Amino acid sequence: MKYILAFAITATLCLAVDPRAEPPFKVDHKAPLKTAAKIVERTAGFTKYRVEFNGIEGDRVPGYLYLPKEIHGPVPAVLVQHGIGDKKHAKYIVECCRMLTARGIIALAIDAPERGERKGPDKNGPAMWNLPAVRRWFQQHCGDYSRALDYLTTRPDVDARRLGYVGFSWGAVTGITYAAHDDRVRAVTSVVGGGLLNLLGKKLDPTHNVARITPRPLLFLNATKDQIVLRPFATALHKAAGKSAVVKWYETDHTFSDTDLPKIMGMLSDFMKQNLQAKDSNGK
Repeated sequence: MKYILAFAITATLCLAVDPRAEPPFKVDHKAPLKTAAKIVERTAGFTKYRVEFNGIEGDRVPGYLYLPKEIHGPVPAVLVQHGIGDKKHAKYIVECCRMLTARGIIALAIDAPERGERKGPDKNGPAMWNLPAVRRWFQQHCGDYSRALDYLTTRPDVDARRLGYVGFSWGAVTGITYAAHDDRVRAVTSVVGGGLLNLLGKKLDPTHNVARITPRPLLFLNATKDQIVLRPFATALHKAAGKSAVVKWYETDHTFSDTDLPKIMGMLSDFMKQNLQAKDSNGK
């Protein structure tokens, strides 16, 4: 209920924001990552590592890295981000990563701030009505996503020219703003994401950032029965993205509970594969 209330409040108070405000987030790309990686699972389709690196606040960011069974040279990599109440090994995140590796793509899923292994004294993160704290939390998400890409680019098995982002719910909301300001992200998929977060300021609102992503490939997947990200918030984001974005609606709810989830994950994985392929010397 508090998530619905947060979206509703921000929609009714679309206040003008000073365009001279500071950039959405700051990242020191020269700061040491102090990476660590350990194999935790081997399957017929992928090898799974538990990895760690430093986030923008100096804490450790844990994640799971999924490597395809066979890698021939550097391959594309995608950061896959969970929703507001989940963690890096949520069922749908694991399924998405599995689908990506089946298409020869490395997948990285991390715990967002105050989630999974990173839960602190706040347990659930800042209260949604504490706007300054939520802004800082939003910025930390974006900054840590950027550091996740910093980590991926250190790996010899990753092609730094072919990086993508897939975000679910809050991971889509924060990820749109993040990807808009990181040109290393070459393709983006937003699953049940929305905009009109004006109380957080235009610099953070994905509605005011999404146009920076296009003409990079951008896919929106939204649900007609979503009671958390209501249709007006989703359509506002779609409209702001422009005509080049791909939009698909499904007759289901926020969790896609009554749909063929593997089929949807396969479709978005195909989108990422298609748009992260290497180009020849003629740009084709």
